[in-house]
Amino acid sequence: MAELGERLLRELTYRYIAVLAVLGALAVLSFLGITRLTAEAGGSAERVNLAGRQRMLVERVAFAANHLATRHGGEPSAAADLLAESLDMLETHGAEILGGAKGAPPEAVLEVFHGEGWHLDRDLHDFVAHGRSLLTRTTTVATDDPDLKAISAAASGALLDALEEVTLRFQRDSEGRMSDLMALQGAALVATLLTLVGAALGVFHPMVLRLRADIEDRFRSARDLRESEERLWRILEESPVGVSVSRRSDGVVVFANTRFTDILGMPKEEFVGSCARGHYVDAKQRSSVLEALRRDGHIDDAEVEFRRKNGEPFWSLLTIRSTFFEREPVNLAWIYDITERKVAEQQVLLAAKVLDTVTEGVVITNARNQIIFVNPAFTTITEYSRDEVVGCDPSILSSGRHEEEFYAALWNQLHQNGRWSGEVWNRRKSGEFFAEWLSISVIRDATGLLTHYVAVFSDITHRKEDEERVWRQANYDALTGLPNRSLFLDRLTQAVRQAKRENNRFALMFLDLDGFKAVNDTLGHAAGDVLLQQASVRLADCMRGSDTLARLAGDEFVVILQGVRGREDPAVVAGKILEQLARPYQLEGGIAHVQGSIGISIFPEDADDGPGLVRAADAAMYMVKRGGKNDFRFAGDPKG
Repeated sequence: MAELGERLLRELTYRYIAVLAVLGALAVLSFLGITRLTAEAGGSAERVNLAGRQRMLVERVAFAANHLATRHGGEPSAAADLLAESLDMLETHGAEILGGAKGAPPEAVLEVFHGEGWHLDRDLHDFVAHGRSLLTRTTTVATDDPDLKAISAAASGALLDALEEVTLRFQRDSEGRMSDLMALQGAALVATLLTLVGAALGVFHPMVLRLRADIEDRFRSARDLRESEERLWRILEESPVGVSVSRRSDGVVVFANTRFTDILGMPKEEFVGSCARGHYVDAKQRSSVLEALRRDGHIDDAEVEFRRKNGEPFWSLLTIRSTFFEREPVNLAWIYDITERKVAEQQVLLAAKVLDTVTEGVVITNARNQIIFVNPAFTTITEYSRDEVVGCDPSILSSGRHEEEFYAALWNQLHQNGRWSGEVWNRRKSGEFFAEWLSISVIRDATGLLTHYVAVFSDITHRKEDEERVWRQANYDALTGLPNRSLFLDRLTQAVRQAKRENNRFALMFLDLDGFKAVNDTLGHAAGDVLLQQASVRLADCMRGSDTLARLAGDEFVVILQGVRGREDPAVVAGKILEQLARPYQLEGGIAHVQGSIGISIFPEDADDGPGLVRAADAAMYMVKRGGKNDFRFAGDPKG
């Protein structure tokens, strides 16, 4: 019995060992097969997740790129950061789908990336290239930028369809692998039950743990996807651009971020659930938008007028894209309030019209004093067209009639006070001089930095000519062109002041033509006028540039001789005058002869003021006439 028991025990042991061996082999084979299929199924599930993220990233890139077009210069915006991050993730996930630790994807997926009719790999590469190109922009991205259009077109077209196809093929591959896994599990279970149900119970414990781990992985993947979606919605919620989602079927709003409701001036709870079509400013505006949607399927940066809750209308840039939200077709809308910009544009247009209609010339230069704008009046006054002067220095108008000190003082006052105004002589394109009244102002930015100069000027040439003409009529003799009594008295006063200030002398000559009345009586007043003109020329030839020759009235003339040392200097001049006057005069009616009588007074010996000098010289002149004429006499000479 002992041997039998021992033999039975040995046989049972052998059998048990055999069963265990078979069970172990089945377990090993089942474990290896299950492990491989589970790993492949898990990798396929992760790729499904990655493919889904690629679609989301493409939409995020399109959103960021479109938002980038709304920035206004300065440092890169949050949209640029979002765009760069999304492009990096798009490339990284693309590489993980095609290879990496998970190995090559199924042939059906590779066909979408490289096969005929799809070329997803090339399309993704072009899409990323367009995004990278936008990031290199140093100025504001235009809404019609080719790269921006390419991104928007790809994000709403074949690229998303291809990514959707990749996701579906990965899902089908994952489902196939799961079917294989379940078949292998069933076969192992049947084999194990046939061999030893009791012993087989311990074989499936590792498999149960693995299945639990796989399920937990799936739950983690789903949780990560849900968190990713929540992050995306948080991004939309915190976007500085208004974002809303409305159902295409009935137009009811199912999502709106805070910025959108702030723009409309109503609580989010009131806006969500309302009809998106009811917020346009009027039916005409609403019909225009709906017609564009039906025709094009989307709207890009259209200027649309909405109405706030309080009834106030406002302008916005509207972009609408068709997409899906919770598996339902929706319209994704972005709005950007441009009311202030529209007001500013209207003000700029008004200012431009004013500048085009004013008669004053307007010139705007940059900080380097290079012309960047002129109005039509500038061309009318200067004869230069806009194209001829833009980029040039305003000095091209310089006449050369002002000294360097004049311009130095101008710039000094301009930089100290921020403005300057005064009369300036400039030159037209034809070379003609013209006078202008010029006002220049300095323009600074909010930080105080000088950015522009604005000059406004009017042509005052005719006014200056009129002033000059009036002044000459008031101060010069119309017949001879010599200074008249008014200008003579003014210069005599100046001569007295200067002589007192510098302790100098000057002489005053009072001259009367002898025989002039006879010329008028015999040859006529016209001949007398000609004689006076010729006599004026002869008298001027005897003067220096610093002296003053004036006609008081009729045939009376006066001379101011500056800087005389004594009686010798005026005596020499008087002798020349008498000699010149005594020469015959060729007149139309015949030859005339006149002479001169000259009285001379000297400052300060004969008088210390102008009227006194005139009286003294006049008295001396009459002494000459009584003494025989054609001579000169000093006021201080004794009678004889």
